Amino acid sequence: MFIVIEGIDGAGCETQAKLVADKLQKTGKMVSLIKYPNYSSPIGQMIKKFLYENEVLTAQEQFLLYSLQFVFDTQFIKKETEKGFLVADRYFTSTLCYQILEGVEEKTALRFAADFGIIKPDFVFYLDVAPPVAAKRKFGENKILNFREKDFQFMEKTYAKYNDLVKRGVWTKWERINGEREPDVIAEEIVNKIKT
Repeated sequence: MFIVIEGIDGAGCETQAKLVADKLQKTGKMVSLIKYPNYSSPIGQMIKKFLYENEVLTAQEQFLLYSLQFVFDTQFIKKETEKGFLVADRYFTSTLCYQILEGVEEKTALRFAADFGIIKPDFVFYLDVAPPVAAKRKFGENKILNFREKDFQFMEKTYAKYNDLVKRGVWTKWERINGEREPDVIAEEIVNKIKT
C-alpha cells in the first residue's frame, strides 16, 4: 500500500510520516519511508537551489522538476508497495497545490500525471493545521527555513488550495486529519484508517 502524508509547511508531515511508518513496522509489516523533495538526487539538488539559494524558476520549470522525481521513482514505488507499505512525506499532491498556485493549470498537471504514469497513492492523509499554528511550529524549529516556509501569506494560500483539493477529491483519495493534536494520537488515527 502507498500512503502519502500531506499538509502545509509546519503541518507536521515529516513527523507523521516517521511515526506512521514506525507504528506500521511494529505490527510486523514491511515498511519503507521516502521524503520529497529528495535533495540527494540531481533533480532534488536543483529544487534545493530554487528553495534555498534564490534560483529563479518559472512555474512550468518548477512543475517539471518536482514531477520528474515521481516519474523516475515509479519502479521504486511499485517495488516497495508490492513488498509492503511505502509511506511518503509529500508527493505529487504537493505539486498540485504549490505549482498550481504558481500558475500551472490543474488540467495540465493532471494530464501530465496520466501521460507519464505517476502512481496514485492508496491514501493521501491531509494534516489540517491552521496557518498561525503551522507558522508557530515552523519558526520554532531549529533549522534553516526556505523562502516558502518564511512566507506566511503564501502559507495561507496553500492552506486554502489544499482545502479546495481535498474537498473536490482531486486526482486521488484524500482523508482530512485534524493535525493540531498530539503527534502520537494523529499517527494512531492514520494507522487505524489504513487498517480498515
